[in-house]
Amino acid sequence: MDLVTRKYNLIHELTKVKDEHVIEDIEKILCPEITTSQKEELDNRIKSFEKNPENLSDWDSFKETW
Repeated sequence: MDLVTRKYNLIHELTKVKDEHVIEDIEKILCPEITTSQKEELDNRIKSFEKNPENLSDWDSFKETW
């Protein structure tokens, strides 16, 4: 069975699911929560922005450093 057919069959089967918990479990797999370290990094970036919102990098400068 090719990938497109498998996807179609999966979507079709999902439309039959009656139990909301099953859908929630699938969503957790497909869209996992961020890790603790990712959350900490985001929090640090927000704090940095709040302290100095003018301290921003433009896209061209960012591309040059990477």
